[in-house]
Amino acid sequence: MNQYREQALLAGLLVVFAIATRIIFNMLHVYNFNAVMAAGLFAGAYLGSKRIGIVIPFIALAITDAVIGYYDWKLMAVVYASFAVAVLIGKFYAKDATLLRWIASVLGGSLTFFVATNFAVWVFGDGSFYPHTLAGLGQCFTMAIPFYRNTLLGDLTWSAVLFGGYELLKLSLPKRAPVTA
Repeated sequence: MNQYREQALLAGLLVVFAIATRIIFNMLHVYNFNAVMAAGLFAGAYLGSKRIGIVIPFIALAITDAVIGYYDWKLMAVVYASFAVAVLIGKFYAKDATLLRWIASVLGGSLTFFVATNFAVWVFGDGSFYPHTLAGLGQCFTMAIPFYRNTLLGDLTWSAVLFGGYELLKLSLPKRAPVTA
């Protein structure tokens, strides 16, 4: 199998995995405990193309949003952009793949999503839930903490599954001899 097919297969598997976890855990009312962030981080780290990497969370989000339900387009744009950032964070991890960098990458992706999306909720809201004041911003972030717990746990869990599974797979496969021309 050539490298393009391998990457396309991996991208498809990441999309299916992200879709499955988002739908299943939403049906179980465990919101934000899904593999979308993990798939974006993994794609950024291990797929050669940034474009393919960014498409993975976008496709997973678009399909699951169609099933779960759409929401305000401005907030959706921030959510999708947060996952695009995850792919770039995955590229950061890949430059020097260490456990510390993996932890920093997962925490960075989770925190980026939390800050960006909750700031967007406050900015784009009409002020009825959270007034457009510093107190309203603080209230918005405070009310989001239970969701962040699920986000962080999901990102850590699913990233451990993807990255850990990949590293175990690498250990179990025989090394390929380099091809020379």
